[in-house]
Amino acid sequence: MAIIKCPECGHQISDRAPICPNCGVEIAGNIIKCSECGEVFLKDEELCPHCHCPAPGDYAAVKDSVKQEEPVAAPVASSVSPAEPKENNRAEAKASGEIRNKKTEAAPKLAVTKEETKQPKKTSKTAFFISFLIALVIFGACFYMYNEAQQKKENEEFNFAVNSNDPLVLQGFLDTYKDATQAHRDTIQAKLKMIKLGNQEWTNALVSNSKSVLQEYLKNYPNSEHKALAMHKIDSIDWAQTSSLDTEEAYTAYITEHPDGDHRDEADEFIKKIKAQTVSPEEKSFISDLFHNFFISINSRNEDNLKATVAETLTLLNKENATKSDVVEMMNKLYKEGVTEMTWKLPGNYNIKKREAGEDQYEYIVSFSANQEVVSNDASLNGINKYRIDAEVNTNKKIALFKMTKIVE
Repeated sequence: MAIIKCPECGHQISDRAPICPNCGVEIAGNIIKCSECGEVFLKDEELCPHCHCPAPGDYAAVKDSVKQEEPVAAPVASSVSPAEPKENNRAEAKASGEIRNKKTEAAPKLAVTKEETKQPKKTSKTAFFISFLIALVIFGACFYMYNEAQQKKENEEFNFAVNSNDPLVLQGFLDTYKDATQAHRDTIQAKLKMIKLGNQEWTNALVSNSKSVLQEYLKNYPNSEHKALAMHKIDSIDWAQTSSLDTEEAYTAYITEHPDGDHRDEADEFIKKIKAQTVSPEEKSFISDLFHNFFISINSRNEDNLKATVAETLTLLNKENATKSDVVEMMNKLYKEGVTEMTWKLPGNYNIKKREAGEDQYEYIVSFSANQEVVSNDASLNGINKYRIDAEVNTNKKIALFKMTKIVE
């Protein structure tokens, strides 16, 4: 390896350098050293720019032509004293100069203008510049696409995180995308803070075992991950209160507030049981009206109205499978010979019991007292008689059993 001057700009470089770092011209494998003067020049130049000696490829031919045109004197014997080296060197240099001049004249076609020798250098510079620009554009395009891909991925991860209520997912976004936009990081941090605060409030609501506190928590955090558990706790609190009241109204209120509650089936069973045991005011009213119409019909001896109060077949006094005609016959027997007027009065002391006869179908066992006031042509028959009435009412709200027992005082 040797240090040379760049044939283009004169900058000192290594002869093995790929290109000149100063001007960019190609060096390694593209230079020739002149065999005459020792100067370095580019391969594409036909003459040495210093001594105008042809490149090594054409030098031998030029030298032969020179020998043919002008014979060269035989070399002088080399017996030169040590004191005469300078004179000999000058003589040799003069002789070589003359030879070079003759070589140049003998090969006029090999002369190259300065502009022609510099053209390849300009082309090399232009190609290098264009290559640099292309590389720069490609790098910019790749960087842009990479940046766009990263931005797209960050947006996707942000959308996933912001719709999550998992603190690990939110914190993972912050740890992974530390260079995310400030707006994205602020949003995730705010939600993470809200979730942490919500978790503390959830702990307080859970240990309070208060329906109002749990409802307030759900109001503040309607999409909380603890929503299902909070609803379950409220359901349990309401059921405990409903069970302690143990009324039809309480169970009905529970079903209204919790139509899909954990204890819905139990509430339905309790309501059914209570209804089977409890006579409602409405039921007491229709039973009272039924027997009132029965005795009013006897007072007025209205057969049609009397028949309308009883079932098609019934137990009448001691007769099984009695008919409506049997009921009319009983009424007529009550009006003994000489009785001109009869009035039945009911004190309203009903004792009513229920029994289930089907889905939402009930039968009623009824007992009460009735007072009979009689006016007769026979004064001895006048007076008031007291009876105990035992009866049953079927699911069609008709009298299915009727018995009378006179009370003797």
